[in-house]
Amino acid sequence: MKKRFLTSLQLLTCLLCALPCYTVYGSQDQPFLAGSQLPRFTLPAPDSQQTLSYLGLRTMDPCTIPQIDAKLVFIEIPSALCPHCHANAPVVNRLYQEIRKDAALAGDVKIIGICVGNDKKQIDAFKKSFKVPFPLFPDENLAIAQAVGVMETPTMVLLTLNGKVLASHSGVIQDFDRLLKDLRENH
Repeated sequence: MKKRFLTSLQLLTCLLCALPCYTVYGSQDQPFLAGSQLPRFTLPAPDSQQTLSYLGLRTMDPCTIPQIDAKLVFIEIPSALCPHCHANAPVVNRLYQEIRKDAALAGDVKIIGICVGNDKKQIDAFKKSFKVPFPLFPDENLAIAQAVGVMETPTMVLLTLNGKVLASHSGVIQDFDRLLKDLRENH
């Protein structure tokens, strides 16, 4: 009886860990459509001077996408508890490195993450565990997730500073070369 209880408890724990990936943030059949407009929202204040510098911001105050010093912004929307987001982290890290190495993209494209449903402690653990080199902003109370519409994690959106969606993808990125090609074509 005790063994059955422990097995049930382990199964329940696994299900609860996967829950943030699907039901808390909902699910949409397709990501944002190219050409659509992403609603405006405010990001929390940068957490460091390094973030401030990378994004080209002037103050440590909350900011909006148009304030970022770039032509395009690639937003990853993960949850620190989502196993699919864990699988996607190395792919987005690689994209960050490719952008930094490419002179044509380096100054024009910035990557940020908006961690839905996560507090600072969870984000710091995610960032450390997966060696995330780009800024991650918290969305602990789901205010940004609600502003842009319900979505699954991970979701990636490439947009202009005025919020026009150029490309998007939900789920783990399977074709890195295609992602990089889309980024260069939209640049």
